[in-house]
Amino acid sequence: MDLEDDTMLPTHTPTHSLPALPQALESRGWSVELAPPLSEAELLRRAFAPAILSDAVVAHLLDAARLVRCAPGPFLIATPRRPEPSWWLLARGRIALGARAPSGQFVERRGIAPGEWLETAGAMSAPGTWLEAAECRTAVELLAIPLDSLNEACAIDPAFPQAYAAVLARRIRELNDNLQDLTGADVTGRVARWLLRQACEKDVDGLTQLRLTERKQAIARHLGTTSESLSRAFRRLTDDGLIAVRGYDVTLHDLDGLQRLAYPAV
Repeated sequence: MDLEDDTMLPTHTPTHSLPALPQALESRGWSVELAPPLSEAELLRRAFAPAILSDAVVAHLLDAARLVRCAPGPFLIATPRRPEPSWWLLARGRIALGARAPSGQFVERRGIAPGEWLETAGAMSAPGTWLEAAECRTAVELLAIPLDSLNEACAIDPAFPQAYAAVLARRIRELNDNLQDLTGADVTGRVARWLLRQACEKDVDGLTQLRLTERKQAIARHLGTTSESLSRAFRRLTDDGLIAVRGYDVTLHDLDGLQRLAYPAV
């Protein structure tokens, strides 16, 4: 069944059933139904990695989760707190994240794939908001995992609160990094920051080797610049001896130099 983005479900709706909705609300781009009990377990475990979730926690979260389907195009769900305050995990398809220009045009900065969170922090307080604008590049399915079930999972497994907090901490860091990228550095500095983050997040041996998995245009969007400016920044870093580029492989020769360029005030 389809549900219009500004239609509220009753707060007492049980997780194992959904209320009937008027036919007039159909074909509006997204629908909600109970998520399969265990079919999304691997994606859920990936989303909390490197923490290891117990089987009991996974079963509890999936039992409470709702499967939300969205059609390609603008992401129409009004708030991460509907139908109830939830964390939103992409299960199928691809979503672009970015911002809306004053003209209303969507400006893409990065994309997410299955097993990545669409939003976590945005549902933590009323009225709730998506912290980044989103568009569905394909038809997508998301798992909406109620905050209540996440809090209940903390009592099920004493190790889960640490995994819970780690996801929120990563989200806060992402938002802070995005703000710094847009306000605190030129393009070359932003590229240096991005390279250092990629090395850390991928746990590269010695933080020196990277293999780029995104196209230049996607990286440029993520950094709020153009492909041409990105290429110039890579050339400058190469000319300065900080990195070496061979195809999609990047060697970070001078981590201290990249650090000084990325965070000149630190």
